[in-house]
Amino acid sequence: MPAPEAGSLFANRVRGMEGSTIRELLKVNARDTISLAGGYPSPESFPLAKINLLHQRIQSRPDYASSILQYGPTEGLPELLDVLPDFLSRENRQVIATPENIAITAGSQQALSILGMMLINPGDEVAVESPTYLGALQAFSPCKPKYVEIETDQDGIISSSLEQAFIDHPKIKFLYTIPTFQNPTGRTIPLERRQLIADILKRHGKLAVEDDPYSELRYEGEPIPSIQSMAPDNVIHLFTFSKTFAPDVRIGGMVGPKEFIEKANLIKQGTSLYTSNYNQALIYEYIKSGFLEEHLPEIVGLYRPKRDAMAQTITENFPEIFEFTLSKGGMFIWVKLKKEFEILSEKINIKDVLEEAKKNKVSFVPGAPFFAQTTGNEVAMRLNFTNQPVENIVQAVRIIGEILKQRLQVA
Repeated sequence: MPAPEAGSLFANRVRGMEGSTIRELLKVNARDTISLAGGYPSPESFPLAKINLLHQRIQSRPDYASSILQYGPTEGLPELLDVLPDFLSRENRQVIATPENIAITAGSQQALSILGMMLINPGDEVAVESPTYLGALQAFSPCKPKYVEIETDQDGIISSSLEQAFIDHPKIKFLYTIPTFQNPTGRTIPLERRQLIADILKRHGKLAVEDDPYSELRYEGEPIPSIQSMAPDNVIHLFTFSKTFAPDVRIGGMVGPKEFIEKANLIKQGTSLYTSNYNQALIYEYIKSGFLEEHLPEIVGLYRPKRDAMAQTITENFPEIFEFTLSKGGMFIWVKLKKEFEILSEKINIKDVLEEAKKNKVSFVPGAPFFAQTTGNEVAMRLNFTNQPVENIVQAVRIIGEILKQRLQVA
């Protein structure tokens, strides 16, 4: 009997799907190379000693013994849900939350996938920053949206561009934004502009998905409250512990109006059923014990010198026609061609630069995957500084800078 023809069986939503950029980044990171590509936290940032203590606490609690390895509630571990409102109300978020309007997910990536399934019909318009997080595009794209790109500057979303988008596209389903230390640019939307965005959302009756994986990782400056704190009825706020505990634990979630959270839990029930009770207990104990507050300064102290070393090496080694965003936190530096030199964009193929870098055992992410409406050769790159020692960062940036100089000479 012949085997079934896979191509004829695939649903429309997955036809035409190409290889995952994120998956390819994970492969590159595992090879013998200096990877500035994937958004990896440093293994040195994992609180291993504290994790061992947390395991001991969980295993010694009699109330966990009969239930911790059993199926759990889709909504989340009750103990974790009870402590999250205080965590979310910290000065870097100031999110308004109760246990009832929080849903636990496998990191914020699962939250993005759930939101795509919940909100997007084929052809629906979704507003995204230009550029934006490629993982969000990957989560939303199987649902076949039409993307509306919102202009950005060094302070993130330009509020007038957002306002005009809602006027020109009144059926936009939602705005997706990363206001704090944005991926890929590292930019942060300042307080005044957040207030404008919140007002625009309320005035037009629109929803925003506010993704916040990085706001705990601030190296300088004062914390800025979330957009959700200014428009709680118009914003679904995403959080994760992948950057402040360990990615493998896969604990994150969303905060939103009750009807969205109820629907999200129904979708999750039909996909993953529930999230690991044990891993949720680790995060509960991590927060409850005060270990999180103790550990955050250690992470910041580890990452700040890496960011500074990368910024200094870019300044010293990249051609002057490039500029970069010096983020006040997060995990990335975004390098791009200065606007006045965009005429040279046809002469610099970033994919070729990447291939040459790979030959020298260095990798990074070219700019194109971060644009919903890409030209295919945006002369930009995202460089991660958290997952390499300073000496590797300096070596890799020097190599990329030399390749760029050689390309310009050839051009």
